[in-house]
Formats: sequence, structure tokens, C-alpha cells
Amino acid sequence: MWIETIIMPREEGESRTPPAPRDRREVLQAAGEESRALRDSVVGFLDANHLSDAVKWMSEPGFLPLITLHCTELALEKLRDAAEFVVGRASPVDVYAPLTSTEPELSSEPVAMPAPMYARYR
Repeated sequence: MWIETIIMPREEGESRTPPAPRDRREVLQAAGEESRALRDSVVGFLDANHLSDAVKWMSEPGFLPLITLHCTELALEKLRDAAEFVVGRASPVDVYAPLTSTEPELSSEPVAMPAPMYARYR
């Protein structure tokens, strides 16, 4: 069973002072680099612990330091034990209904046409 797992970097206990205002491009670039660094550290952790086969899918880096992956229970427990990550669990992936249908929905019943409604416009 595959489990949707959300991983964030563990924050140190130090208080953060609000950053000085910066250019938006700098902020987005720094956020992207932080997200890529998190993804690289998660991939490195999975490779070091021989858990690459226990992961079915992993999100690409974005602008938040957050990685979503679909993994097994074993990989989830190992990631939770890691000191550098905060790991949360959603529900098993098999519980979700597919976003799109894989089969066309065809009906064998004829579709009734609203002929009386169009008859008055002739």
C-alpha cells in the first residue's frame, strides 16, 4: 500500500527575525533553491538507506520547502526517524478516487432528446 507523505525541513529552535524587504526575484530564487536542497537531501537519505524502491512518486521542487511523495510504511517510518525532516502522513493513496477516468463512460441507453422544447422555435 502506498502512503502519501509530506516532508518539510526541521527548523532549529532559534527565533527568526523578520527578513529585510528584498526584491521578489531574489525571494523566489532563494525559495526555489531551498526546495531543491530539501528534495536533494530526501533523495540522498532514501539512497543511503536503500529505500528508493519504497518510493513510487516524488513531487518536483517548488517555491515552498515541501516535498510530497508516495511511499511504503517502511520508508515512512525511516523518514520519521530522520533528524533533519518533519514528516507527516496523509491517507493511503489507494483511498483516493482517480482525478480522471481511465475508462470512457459509455451508456447503452438511448439519450432522450428534448424535442418539444425545440419544436416551438421552428
